[in-house]
Amino acid sequence: MSRRVLITGITGFAGSHLAERLVASGVAVQGLALDGAGHPNLARVAHDVRVHYGDITSSHDVRAAIREARPDVVVHLAGQAVPTLAAQDPVGAVRVNVLGTATVLNAVEETNASLIFASSAEVYGSPERRIIDEDAPLRPENPYAATKVAAEALAHELGDRVGGRRTVVILRATNQIGPRQHPGLAASAFAKQIAEAEAGAPGERAPGRVATRGATAVVRHGALDARRDFLDVRDMAEAYKRAADIDRPGAHVFNVGTGHAVSIGEILTALIELARVEVRTEVDPARVRSGAAPHFALDAKRFREATGWEPKIELKESLRDLLDYWREQVSANAGRHAPV
Repeated sequence: MSRRVLITGITGFAGSHLAERLVASGVAVQGLALDGAGHPNLARVAHDVRVHYGDITSSHDVRAAIREARPDVVVHLAGQAVPTLAAQDPVGAVRVNVLGTATVLNAVEETNASLIFASSAEVYGSPERRIIDEDAPLRPENPYAATKVAAEALAHELGDRVGGRRTVVILRATNQIGPRQHPGLAASAFAKQIAEAEAGAPGERAPGRVATRGATAVVRHGALDARRDFLDVRDMAEAYKRAADIDRPGAHVFNVGTGHAVSIGEILTALIELARVEVRTEVDPARVRSGAAPHFALDAKRFREATGWEPKIELKESLRDLLDYWREQVSANAGRHAPV
């Protein structure tokens, strides 16, 4: 394992879990974050990591962080990671995901560090096959996916430059779920709504399911027919950790997923079964994404063979931990706003 790692986006969903995994492995971890506000995602390792502050589109900020961190590996996770938000502000998504990546790559080029870049299965769009490998054509269908295709091209060019003497690893990760997930993504949005419904229900602390007063709690959702590969973020953190050990000059692309597709409807049903209140569902047109509903999973054989990585955490455990996370957040927020 590399001795020094710099994580861009260290305070985010995947970044914070990766920081925890690396610290537990004895790695010196530093990160780059946009601002110096409180970072609750890093609470468990706050005393073990150093966070630099700056904008990833600023050459000055990125170079300063890399110069001070002197990393063996840079793991580039920072960016707009919520497709619906990228669609609402495509210019902003391009600025952060493409220009920001170019800025990071330029700074890395001035060092001997390897690079791991977080891409996404979204680059495949709606493929014709149900299980896809890295040779499947790229068909981005939304602004977020388009930014990832562009950023991949930049990363690939860096790995191939100067005879391919630098290691660049591009990980096309499938949908990730687990504690700390942004509520703009489906599973987390469902879990947050359920936790909020529980917080307003009488007897919520009693074991088992309880009924609300009056109307049943409502969970609003978009289309439920899409079937995607879901991976626990902690398994993804292990994938990043193992990718950091790849020492093969040039650019390398790997899928990271479970190989098993699950529908959004199944995710919602599983979370409702974990709820402590009665719940009904309702379509929210604002949550319905445009385009055909994709149905595919990722073939991660190439990555398994290169690193020995395997997913370990079952979907039900991921969903239970995600719901428990939102229960804690809702409870903490209620405590902060309680009258004194």
